[in-house]
Amino acid sequence: MATLRDLLRGATHLLAPLTANCRVFHENWERAADLPSPGGRWAGEWRSLSTGHSGPLRCVLEVENDRLWRLTFHAGYARIFRACYCISMTVARVEDRWTFRGRSDLGRLAGGVYEHEGEATSERFHSRYRCSAEHGEFNMMRQGV
Repeated sequence: MATLRDLLRGATHLLAPLTANCRVFHENWERAADLPSPGGRWAGEWRSLSTGHSGPLRCVLEVENDRLWRLTFHAGYARIFRACYCISMTVARVEDRWTFRGRSDLGRLAGGVYEHEGEATSERFHSRYRCSAEHGEFNMMRQGV
């Protein structure tokens, strides 16, 4: 029979992919303060339009080139859970804003493959996400401007 300790150890191993990137996120957050727009630090909120759940959201946006961004997210849930993950977005410049889309596989326990699409200006970021179990949105403002 499994003990509580065994169950916690199993849960830790299952959640490891989502939490392992948190140390990397914090390192990236510190060095992202001076990145030129649209790169840098972003902060705001994620909201599930399926369940109504929401939580704090931070992001480090790194511009790889004119058509590719790398975003590292740090999301909070229920005041005690944290998830960190990276996603690459293909980008197009449209007048005074950027449009983007990308996908990331967070694993079956976290909802599987998430599709993202949205737009950003030099100060605001809005995206929509969808996976097999839910859909929602990210809203953030650029920090340090």
